[in-house]
Parts: sequence; structure tokens; C-alpha cells
Amino acid sequence: MSNYSFKWTLQRITATILIPLTFWFVYKCILFSKINYSQLISFFSSYVNSILFLIMMATMLIHAKMGCETIVEDYVSSSALKKITIYALALVFYGAILSVLFSIVSILINN
Repeated sequence: MSNYSFKWTLQRITATILIPLTFWFVYKCILFSKINYSQLISFFSSYVNSILFLIMMATMLIHAKMGCETIVEDYVSSSALKKITIYALALVFYGAILSVLFSIVSILINN
């Protein structure tokens, strides 16, 4: 499988995973408007909710990174600028993944 067909397939898989997780999270966000801070921390202290949130965020970030890379590859003509932009995207992506992971682990450890 070539690199482009792998990216295309992976993007479809991540989109499919995001559909139910997005509905779950939007529903929970509506409920979040009616709860206080300690109840919100309690929500994320649950291993099921934390794992689902982590999967959703990781999948969303992977999907967004691939989409942004595709846009850069298609519309940026300078190869140097293309490399720099894709490197910057990767840096932001890995930073966001680490931030989400650190936040979830921090909540789980403290409660």
C-alpha cells in the first residue's frame, strides 16, 4: 500500500472512530453545564470516561494532523516551507498529545 493510500485509509478509520465519540462527548458537555467543578473532576476520575476521552482526543489530533499535512502538501509549493510547516505540525501534534495524556494521568493520580 502506498503512503497516500495508507493516509487515506487511516483518515477514514479515524473519522469513523470519531463519530460515536463526538456524540458521546457533546452529550457529556451538555451535562457539564449543570455540574460543578468537583463533579467534573469526578467524571474524569472514572477510568472509562478518561480512556474514552483520551481515545477521542488522540484520534482527533491524528485526524487533524493528517488533514493539515494533506493541505500543506497540496497547496504549499516551496519544498523548504513545506518541510518546516509539516515539522511544526508534528511538534504541535506531539505537544498536544502529551498535554492531554499528562492532564488525564494527573487527574487519575490525584483522585
